[in-house]
Parts: sequence; structure tokens; C-alpha cells
Amino acid sequence: MKKVTTIGWWNGQSNLLDGLFTIIWDRIEITSIVSMSDDGRTTWELMRVFEDELWLHLPPPWDLRRCLFSLSNSIYRDYFKLIFEYIFLNEENISKFDILNLFRQANKELLFFWKAWIFKSELEEFDLSRWNLYSFIKNKFNSYFSFKLPLKSSIKWHKFWNILMANLYYNLEKDYDEMIDFMHYLLEVKASVVPVTTKKAYIRAILWNGEIVESQDRISNVANYNSWIADLELMECSMDATHNNDVHNSIIDSDFIIIWPWDLFTSIISNFIIGWVSDSIRESKAKLIYIWNSTNKWWETTGLTQLDFVNKIERFLWRRIDFFVINNKKPELDENQLLEFKNDISVKGWDYLFLSPWEKKELERRKIVVLESDLLDKNSFYKHSKEKIVDVLSKIFFY
Repeated sequence: MKKVTTIGWWNGQSNLLDGLFTIIWDRIEITSIVSMSDDGRTTWELMRVFEDELWLHLPPPWDLRRCLFSLSNSIYRDYFKLIFEYIFLNEENISKFDILNLFRQANKELLFFWKAWIFKSELEEFDLSRWNLYSFIKNKFNSYFSFKLPLKSSIKWHKFWNILMANLYYNLEKDYDEMIDFMHYLLEVKASVVPVTTKKAYIRAILWNGEIVESQDRISNVANYNSWIADLELMECSMDATHNNDVHNSIIDSDFIIIWPWDLFTSIISNFIIGWVSDSIRESKAKLIYIWNSTNKWWETTGLTQLDFVNKIERFLWRRIDFFVINNKKPELDENQLLEFKNDISVKGWDYLFLSPWEKKELERRKIVVLESDLLDKNSFYKHSKEKIVDVLSKIFFY
């Protein structure tokens, strides 16, 4: 049984985990290390309210949710994925809802909008006894049903999962690890999903012109700066961010460590500057696999080449990459598809990147194994196909 640790953030990592779990789950032991620098959208709103009203730091639950879903072995996986992704539309305060009423409210609103599609039923109210869900949820949550979250903020626009995790975190003596353990139990996760830290992990980018851009969301999605990123570091309020103990143990015990593609600084390198994560990777004897993005992104990685990305990763790790896995085929897009691709938030007007002959020669000189293949999903402009990626990884793991 090969021990595999993945490091990353958001859709990219959850997509990889889904592929690994569904295709070769019986041949590998998976640990997923999840970035905790997210500070955008409703996640940030919930974190801000926690600090303003409760004087507590709420580690972001967004990316943990996706990874836990991807590794769930529950027969109710589809139901949980549906309800946990649900966005509340009513204006009432969060404090009015205990956990049982969160389920009831979400079920009621889901049924109103999608009852014919989801349940193929004309029921006026979804009955949790269908699929034996009521007894399942009652058994799993036990005494947690009465838990409330004393926040005056409106529940509107928040996701069910984020509110649920925040509620459990607050009521389980502010123990984030205990809350994560419960989510593993609830979703029957047959792997380990580990937040890289449960401390504040706010980041800032230092540009070549000396300008500083603070926060993950501004660096990745908002800032309109005119210089390349020279360095990434923790903000002053996060200097004491220590890595989760399970992070070190999983990295040291791994046979393979996979760095999964997404935004270079805010999704990947943001993990390496937490505590002693980079030291653990240097100490580990695991083979290091870097699967790179198929595109560049404006401004975070403007002008960088494939070799630049490898150099950045190795600079922060002070360790050589063993395998570099990249896409080598550009999809054929019509005019409308090209416009949609260019306007995507993960591309922002940039284009596909490919490895040049001289870059390949340089990587091979460093004794980095370069694996080029058609890796893109035919239904996506730039996302990797789970099946294609797992096929490449299987050849690395088992042959």
C-alpha cells in the first residue's frame, strides 16, 4: 500500500482526490493537506463576524469541505454534497438555528427550488426518513442537534456546510481538530484530510517594485498591480502560525508527495511558509511530484515560464522536484469558447503554457523526470482529467 500525501487548495486538489479515491483507492493510503489562507467571499464574511462578535479566529472551512466530499465513502454522499453546498436565502439571524433546524431549513428551501429534479416527488416537505436519512443523521449527530451559534449576522448567502462547521467548532470547545474528526466520521471518509494549520494564516505578496499586496483574495483575484511577485510571507498577525502535527507525520511517512496545480503563490506556496512544512518536505524521503497548471494567470504569475514555476517551488522548499507532470496539448476552441476561457477568473486574459525544448533539456539536466501528456478534461478549457492524471500517477506509483 503506497502512502500518498497531496498538498494544495480548492477545486484542483479535490478533483485529484476524487480521481485517486474512485480509481485506485484500494492501492494507496491518502492524506490531503489543505491550504488555510482562504479569505474571500462568504468564507471571509463568516470569519470576520466570528472575530467581531465572538473574538475568535475561525479557520476557513471552504476547501476542507471539497476534499472531505471527494474522499467520502458514505452511501449518502450525493445528498450531503447537495445540502452542504446549499446557500441560504432567508434573512434570519444565524443564532436562531440549531443544527436540526439548519437541516430542516435547507431541506425546505432545496425542495422548493428543485424538488422535481432531486426527489422526483410532489411532496410539500422533504421527509428525512427517505433513504433512512433521518435515523442516520440522528445517530451521527446524537446530542449535537441542539447546538447553536450565537451570531447576530444574517444567514443569507452563507453555505450550509460553512455554518455547520462553524457551529460545531464553537460548541466543541473551539477544537477545530475535533470538528474535523467528526466530519470524517459523518461522511465516512476513508482517508485523512488535514488543515495545514488551525492558526491565522493570512498572507501577503512582496512585489519586485517594493509594493505589498495583503490577503489571499486580493493577491489572487482583486489586486491590479504592475510588478511581478518577488516573495510571499505571512502577515504580522499570522507570524505564529504553526503547522498541524499530522502534517509533519504524513509528509515524513509518505512514499509520494503530490503538489497539485492551482494558483502558484496563493494555493501552493502559501502552504510551504506555514511553520516547518518546507523542513518536513526536505526531511522526507518521499518522491516529490509537481503537476503543473495548463495555463498562466494574470497578475499572479504574469510572464512566468514552466521552468520559472519549478524554480519558485524549489526555492521555497530548498529541495529538488523528482517528477514534473505537464499537459502538452492545446484544446481546439471556437471564438466564443476562447473568449470564455480568457475571461475565466483562473486565467484572466492569459494563455496556455507549454514546455519549450530548452526548458525540458534543463529539467532533465537537473535529473527531474519530465512527463508530458494530453491531460486536459474534454469538458473543460484548462482543468485536468481525473482519469488521465491518475493514469500518469499510477505509472509513477506502481512501475
